[in-house]
Amino acid sequence: MKIEEHMMAIVLAALVLGTFAFNIYAQGEVNSSLQTQQAQISAIKLQQQTSAPVAATSQNAQQGATISFQEFLPKGIPEIYGAELGVSFDKPVESLAILSALDGDLYPNGKIKFAELTEQAKQDYIKLGMSIACEYCCGAKSLIAPNGQPACGCAHSAAMRGLAKYMLKNHYGEMSNEQLLEEMTNWKTMFFPKQMYTKALELQASGGSITPDVLEQVPDMVGGC
Repeated sequence: MKIEEHMMAIVLAALVLGTFAFNIYAQGEVNSSLQTQQAQISAIKLQQQTSAPVAATSQNAQQGATISFQEFLPKGIPEIYGAELGVSFDKPVESLAILSALDGDLYPNGKIKFAELTEQAKQDYIKLGMSIACEYCCGAKSLIAPNGQPACGCAHSAAMRGLAKYMLKNHYGEMSNEQLLEEMTNWKTMFFPKQMYTKALELQASGGSITPDVLEQVPDMVGGC
């Protein structure tokens, strides 16, 4: 495994575990124009092409280069469900609309409801939904309430809930709960690139203060709350 891939795996695992621990302790419609959001995404791509990786701290220099924003972002079409749903990490705005439309518990015309899942899938869904949050948008401490219903009405939460329900209904067992939670975290990274990247840098620096210039070119949020 390449050093960059190894670093990415460590950072994602830390993000998943950190969010999980936070929610255990604490147990929320896309309204921006597509043109505006596409301009933000274009800014990301331009930054990826022109910016150099962030300078490493002395500690990280011994372990390897600090992960760059270009390395951090998930890319391409996700396995299993990506082609089926027509979503791609390279098109976060369009994918946000597709995934959020799956949440039948938030939207009357949503495609999948919590009640449609098997009993085991419901238990898994509650575990997943209580282990990750949309805190950067609405401030909710989890995606769902303990009864499996939405904890907030933002499209970002709906998208992560929609993905979880889709996988648990149509591809149960093809991903472990840990893998599915990591996949939800990947989408959270695409929806909140600046916040998630900052958090990753902080985790990698083990408490060091890193505020790279590249963050000034990264949008706070993709899609509306």
